[in-house]
Amino acid sequence: MDDLIARGFWGPRRESPEVIADKLVAFLADLDEVVGESLPWSSHHLPGKLLAEPVNALQVISDAFRDNTDAPHLGINQVYEAHGTRVGKLRISMSVGGYSDSPKLHNTFLVRWPGAELRALAGPVLRRLVAAWDPDWAAVTSRSLMDAMSEVQPRGTPGPKVGYLTYLSEGRAQVMPGGSGRHLRELENGGVVIGSGAGDGFLSEDEVGAFARDLKSSAAFAATPTSGSKLSAHLGGSAEAEG
Repeated sequence: MDDLIARGFWGPRRESPEVIADKLVAFLADLDEVVGESLPWSSHHLPGKLLAEPVNALQVISDAFRDNTDAPHLGINQVYEAHGTRVGKLRISMSVGGYSDSPKLHNTFLVRWPGAELRALAGPVLRRLVAAWDPDWAAVTSRSLMDAMSEVQPRGTPGPKVGYLTYLSEGRAQVMPGGSGRHLRELENGGVVIGSGAGDGFLSEDEVGAFARDLKSSAAFAATPTSGSKLSAHLGGSAEAEG
């Protein structure tokens, strides 16, 4: 079985250690619901302590910011792991709290779940990532899908990449090309999820390729902004800023 890779991206967003810790704890609790067990998430910076406990999460995040006093505008980079009894090893990587206007800066949150049942779990994981981190865009993909799409969606290029399921925030949703309606599921926050339009919404590899080719030059798939956390619906102006 392939790895499930869920990833979210957003532009500059200055956030306090308290806010980031709260988001992390909320996401871990939500992920436990998907997995079906309480995972013992840990950080090598705080061995023996469970990150699901708010006080421990805040300590790890606060220490990371404290260690980065020379360049606080770049945010922090963290990696966490958990070994479950039902799901084996899961890994979270995140670069968050960055607020530089450098085009190289992207705040990111990534979950890697080896051997996960992609079709069954893509939707639940994506929904929880979006709810916790409010990204500019997010997608659930896999290593094999990324390899298969390497020509139409080269790695390292800016902007959204289509996955089995793909989330676009409100500004991107408002400039989606016409004709995609039946493939879009609208969310309460104004964003949309691109899917098959039926059942679990899971796109086939051929459908992913077709969407990637159709959307890569559209305004909805513009590069992640460097002047705000999410793409503005008013593309003639600046991206919306979020604190």
